[in-house]
Amino acid sequence: MHTRFIRLALLSLGAVAALIPATAFADKPVREGLPDSPVALDASICGFGVHETTVTNKEFITTFSSGKQIVTGALISTLTNDQTGKSITINISGPGTIVQNSDGALTFTLLGRSLIWLYPNELGPGSPGRLIWTSGRVVFHVDANFNVVSFDITSARVVDLCAALAG
Repeated sequence: MHTRFIRLALLSLGAVAALIPATAFADKPVREGLPDSPVALDASICGFGVHETTVTNKEFITTFSSGKQIVTGALISTLTNDQTGKSITINISGPGTIVQNSDGALTFTLLGRSLIWLYPNELGPGSPGRLIWTSGRVVFHVDANFNVVSFDITSARVVDLCAALAG
């Protein structure tokens, strides 16, 4: 995700993966703040560009000696339709975990509230772009090249943010 979680929301795939530090080998976990990184999504996802900006960022990533990472803390973002200026502010505080497999693949498990965006064809040929806000469990796997291998939403709630921002 470019951010969570991953932002978890996860933020989207690439950015979060870029934030993942090398596996820590210390006995104690390492806890670091996650930097703000505004995201600009092109029109391929919703039919109009969307800008995500952080309102509150008190998120932390904790890396354990096994390499497993947990993202926790408050994260609130505003999404804005570039054409109309319509904005929505959402809580995407997660939490979530990131586990790196020995082959370099990653497994993201998002819990709580998360922002997820997927570009067209990311879930396979012909799949549409998606910008969604989930509340509940979402698990997805990406290979070492950050290609989505599987995407499973078992959330109690999924909000289509393209529709919400378009109206």
